[in-house]
Parts: sequence; C-alpha cells; structure tokens
Amino acid sequence: MTSSRKKTDLPESASAESKDPKATQKPQEGLRETVEAVAIAFILAFVFKTFEAEMFVIPTGSMAPTLYGRHKEVTCEACKLDYTIGASQEINQETGVVVRRFVNSLCPNCRFRNNVFAAPAFNGDRIVVNKEVSKYKRFDVVVFKNPEEPHINYIKRLVGLPGETLRIRQGDVQVRRSPSEPWVIQRKEDPEKQRDIQLLVYDDRHPPQALLDAGGEERWAPSAWNASESSMGGWPQASNAWSPDAATRSYSVNADAESLQWLRYRHLVPSEEHWLRLKSEGKLELALQPQLVADFCGFNVDGENSSYYESTLDDELYWTNDLTLESTIEIESIGDKSQFVLELVEGVRTVQCQINASSGLAEIVVLATESKGTSGQSEANAEVIASVQTAITGPGTYDVVFANVDDRICLWINNELISLGQKAEFSTPELNLPTSQDLAPAGIAVREMKAVVSNLVIRRDIYYRNDQYVLPNRSRMADAGPNDQPTLKSWVEMTEVPKGAYSDISSLLRDPVRYGQKYAAKVNEQESVYGEGLEFQLADDEYLMFGDNSPASKDSRLFDYDSRPARGILSHRYAVREQDLIGEALYIFWPHGVPFLNGGRGFSLINHSKYLPNGKIEKDSQYPLYSFPFYPNISRMKIIR
Repeated sequence: MTSSRKKTDLPESASAESKDPKATQKPQEGLRETVEAVAIAFILAFVFKTFEAEMFVIPTGSMAPTLYGRHKEVTCEACKLDYTIGASQEINQETGVVVRRFVNSLCPNCRFRNNVFAAPAFNGDRIVVNKEVSKYKRFDVVVFKNPEEPHINYIKRLVGLPGETLRIRQGDVQVRRSPSEPWVIQRKEDPEKQRDIQLLVYDDRHPPQALLDAGGEERWAPSAWNASESSMGGWPQASNAWSPDAATRSYSVNADAESLQWLRYRHLVPSEEHWLRLKSEGKLELALQPQLVADFCGFNVDGENSSYYESTLDDELYWTNDLTLESTIEIESIGDKSQFVLELVEGVRTVQCQINASSGLAEIVVLATESKGTSGQSEANAEVIASVQTAITGPGTYDVVFANVDDRICLWINNELISLGQKAEFSTPELNLPTSQDLAPAGIAVREMKAVVSNLVIRRDIYYRNDQYVLPNRSRMADAGPNDQPTLKSWVEMTEVPKGAYSDISSLLRDPVRYGQKYAAKVNEQESVYGEGLEFQLADDEYLMFGDNSPASKDSRLFDYDSRPARGILSHRYAVREQDLIGEALYIFWPHGVPFLNGGRGFSLINHSKYLPNGKIEKDSQYPLYSFPFYPNISRMKIIR
C-alpha cells in the first residue's frame, strides 16, 4: 500500500505565574486571559491546518529517493557506501506490529549482499503540505485521496494534466492532446529538480576493494578506442597519459597536444557469483564483464512469500540511458590547445562537452554513435549545438556536472547551471536502442593539459515502468469516462499486461544488440495486442500520478477497475480527480533523529512489537523502535522538488 498517514500537531498549552501585583490581586482575570490565549492558539492552528498547510508522515517507500517511508540506513561492508533501504513491509501498517524482518540487501554501488537484520529502522519523513495551491504543475509532488480508498492519503508525483493523453516510452513520460499530434517527451522544467531525484549508478569514491585486490578491473580506467573490443564497449584498458591513484581515488594526467587522452567508465557490475566465489575461494576466477546501465533500485527489498527475507531486489530489467556524470578537475597547467572533454553515450547518439581550458568556451557536440573512428572521435555527422562561456579559465579547481536526461543536455560548472539554449533539447520519435558502446557510456579526455580528476560519480534518471491494467477488448468494454455508464460486470472482467512480459530481456543486459532487438519486439507485440490500452487519457478534471520508486509504487499505473464504479465514481480508473487533490508537498521538516552513543545506536526507549506463534503480541527486546539520545538529521531537511 502506498499512502501517506496524516499527523495532527496541536500546540501545547502552558501556564506561568505572573510577577505583576495586579495579576495576584485578580487571579480570575489572569486565568481568563490564559484560557483565551490557548483557545485562540487552537483556533488559529485549526484554521491554518484546514485552509493553508498540514503536516504528514510518509509511511512507505513509493516516493524514494525523494521521500523516505519507514527505512533502514546501511553502510556497505564491501565498498563503505552509505545507502538507504525501505522497511515499510516489515510491519503491519495499521497496527505497527512486525510481521517479518529483512535479512539482506544488495548495495546499489557494488552489489555486495549486506546483512541488515540488526540495522535499526526509522520512521518516514515528516513533511509540510501546502493546501492552498492555485495551479498544480507537472512533476509537483502532490498529496491526494484515491477514490478507491477515500480514507487514505496518497503522495505521488503529478505527471499528467487535464485533457492530455499520456504514455510511457522507454521510462519517459510522453504526452499529446489529440491523435494527430506527435508524442512529446516531458522534462522537468527545473533542471535542479531533475538532479534531486536521480539514483546512483556508481560512486568511484567507494570502490569494491576486495574485488579489485583479487584482480577485478576498475570501472574507470585509462583506455584507447578499439572498435573490435565490442565486449568492453570499444574501450579496453590501455596505457596512456592517465595515472590512477587507487588510494586517493584520483586520476592525474599530463597530456601533450597530439591527441585526446581518454579515461573511460565501463559498467562492470559484479554478480552475486563473483562475490560468492571470492568468499569461498579467496580469488576472482570470473572476469568482471560490463553490462548496460539498468533500473536497479537498491532501496527495494524482496521476499513476499517468506517471513524472513533471504533475497533482495530490485530486479533490473530495463536499459536506462538518461545519465549524469559528476567530476572535479584540478587544472595545474595548460597550453594553447588545452581541451577538457566529457562524453555520454545514449544509443543512437553520443554527446560531448568540449571545453577550451584557456578561453573557457564550451561547445556541446552531438555525433552519431556509429560515426566514431579509430581514435574514438567522431569523423562525420558531428554537430555543434551550443557554444557558451564558462568559468573554466586556466589553472584552478572546478566541479563539472554533465547530464543527458530526458533528451536534454545540461551543464553545471561549480554548481551553477549554464544555459545551453533550445538546441540542447532533442526529439527521438522512434525507439532509441542501445549499441555495444553503451557498455562504456561515459568518458573524460584531455589534451595539452596537466590536471587531476576526482569525485567521479555516475547517476541515472528515474525509469517509469509500463506496468498497468488494460482492457482485453476495448470495443466491448470501454474505459469509463465522465459520460460513460459502465455496469459492474464490464469492470470485473478485466485483464492486465503480464508483469513478467519483459522479464526475460534482463538476461541480455550484457549483450546490447540482442537486448535492443528483443526489447523492440516486445514493445511492438504489446502495442499490437493492447493498442490504446497502454495509454492514459485524461478528462478535463483529471490528473495522473506516478511514484518516484517506479518498481514498488501503487500509483496510477496500478489503480484497479472495480472499486470506483462500485462506489458510483465514473472517472478513469487510473485518474485522480481535481476534487481529490489535497495539496503540494513543500518541505521535509523532520526526516528522523540520528542516534548517537552506544556505537551509534543510542539506547532503546521502546522496542518493536512482534507476533508470537500462538498469535499473541509481545515486545521484541532485540529490535528497538525508538532510541535516545539523537540529533536532528539536518542534511535531509530540505525543500521537496
């Protein structure tokens, strides 16, 4: 269940003795003033709560990473990355009693299986919601009531506006208002919102050291383009001007003016077999192999059919091509031709940010992926789509972020967004399918420069999965709209797109060409069978809501067919009516307290309750619910984007 439970905060009443002699002489007057003050405070609080703002608690993880429900914080044993997993499924949401315990989770950075059984659980984020919204905008985070369960408040991201028809295509939201119009990809208007909701692919500051010590290849490595090495995305490790420093996780380079010297990211994801072999045999017998970046979500934990979880999710099914590259470059010296290049590969196109380190001029270049020559550079079909001035002018330290998300290029220098103009936005009318070069989707190169690069991080955009109910025969059983009069029978005889329809393609993530072929075939098959059933048509008072945690969110994609007509509600089964909107989520004012002392766990004040085999309930002395002392988690107190 994906909902948001309401928290009601009332002001505390207080009394104080007055030092005024007159007050001593007139105790009844002082008492009356106190009662009036308290009454006014209650009235103001009620009015503010009713008409302006309200506070809510997030119970589940459907909006992760934007908002956390009940969760656990984990430090990976292998790479030392701090990450978060959802824990709302451990408890009965109505009673708060533990019904199961998570045992393991997979690190999103290195896929090591961490034991999380004893990790403390924290309540969900407390948020403030603005109830006086004049106009809701796409990609706002909104609290609403689902007509299926009108007693429960839901919180999701608004993706569809009244009068639109939407579809999900390769993880993106596309919109049109009439069948004669083309589908148009929907971007986050504010690129900062785009950055806030991204998920980690790989943080080079936290490498899987045990695998590297056993002979595993680094993901970032000095490389030279070799088209025959398609198994490594065309970028096998090769000696050049780059010198990695494993201890500091930095890469120094002293390049001449002859050619670009490449440092390349290869998506070398360890499998569970790699870790098991290393543990049992003490060595790495299987070489790490690259795969496509996919929609793995380490927040989610699996095990619906067991009381103690022995495996973790999330299954990564779909190639995710919307990537962001973060880096810090310390330029020590430059020459007349000094150049700093960042590159991202996305199926049919490759995009580069080419920065002249002397003048600060940055050019955004788009080239067809297949046009790369023996040097890895484009030899044809290269187009400069933007030229902008940046702060990179000579020696100094610069933070550079380069993104290709939702068919839009974005660039940040020292955390300042650089405007690139409309030509930095693309249109991809057909499917964008991967090539072997997507196994090594990011790179950094320099020419005639002495520099050090560090803080290398790859992130990805949210990937919306296309799991939804559809009608098997739309001519016989039409979706209910405002003017339809459906019978209960027409709503019960439904079917849905099999949730495993695409599951077999995940085995092809290490073979991009075959993956692309099979994915395209699956899309064509689904569209030929279900047609418009894969679309979301919205009436003039209807909105569409998706959760940021797409693989684990009950949202518009999965609202059912029978409950609304049974209640006499004739809206589209996936829609949220305007009258059901409560407000816009504004601010996380209390994420959770961070315990300290006692090894960072604090001391338990109250323990979780659990069921005994005989059905009775008792406290679990080994599972704290609230611990003390703690301090505020200030880093997550923030505006909700």
